[in-house]
Amino acid sequence: MAAWYDPHVASVAMTVEFPLRVMLYPAPDLEGQWVAHGLETDLVTQGDTAEHALAMMADALQTLTRYQAVRRRPTLRLRPAPKEVWDLAADAVPLNLTARVERRRRGAPSPSAGPWSLYGLLSQKPPASRAG
Repeated sequence: MAAWYDPHVASVAMTVEFPLRVMLYPAPDLEGQWVAHGLETDLVTQGDTAEHALAMMADALQTLTRYQAVRRRPTLRLRPAPKEVWDLAADAVPLNLTARVERRRRGAPSPSAGPWSLYGLLSQKPPASRAG
């Protein structure tokens, strides 16, 4: 039996998963709080624990994608975090902690529309202060 493809009968749907890395570090100005800083997005959220900060990042990305979809704008704009945050990644510990942001909009998928997996990288120190 041979397999065949008829473009009028079948269609192929493909979803591209775009992983995003998130630096998790103690808030430099609020004791007991953690910051989640997206390396590829420069989005920042805060939580009571590293896990909570990462969950808040997933929520922020979900909210942003809905907002952008309603306004018919590109879902996600990639903008790298500052060098000070990237420098933390060299000594950070990859966590077995992830969050997932699903795309909940109809239409053709695109890499900027999700889904995204968020991968946590833990640092025990905040980024170095900017000289300035």
